[in-house]
Amino acid sequence: MYFLSCYERKGIEDAVYAVKAVNEYLGRTVYTLDIYGQVDSSQMEWFDDLKNNFPSYIKYGGLVPYDKSVEVLKDYFALLFPTYYEGEGFAGTLIDALAAGVPVIASDWKYNSEIVVDGITGKIHIAQSEQSLRENLMWAYQNQNSWSSMKRNCIKTAY
Repeated sequence: MYFLSCYERKGIEDAVYAVKAVNEYLGRTVYTLDIYGQVDSSQMEWFDDLKNNFPSYIKYGGLVPYDKSVEVLKDYFALLFPTYYEGEGFAGTLIDALAAGVPVIASDWKYNSEIVVDGITGKIHIAQSEQSLRENLMWAYQNQNSWSSMKRNCIKTAY
């Protein structure tokens, strides 16, 4: 798993709690979560509090240079993009994930569903719904063959 952007309304907390819940439900570490992105100075206290409660399988990796994102993404199982940030525009990160062959689990916020086609290049979940995000994580776990097909679809779509 990979998550980008460290802002509260970008859904990072939902991603953390959903990954923890799925791993706890399955009784083992099925998903790890690497979080990348700049933390806004106004969000530092919130993010530090969240980070202090990360289990060992969740890590913050700092910034990724824009020209290295595909290279970093290519080895991941999925990109989580559970944003509900009002200022969110067209997210180039989603295009980078497709180019890297990484299916996306994204919220149904703004332009996400124009890029991520549910069941083809990833899964769309209800914005601000940790439960919906958990359900999509479980679906990906239970449908590995479909997920592998999505990886190929991502590359075709990006091309």
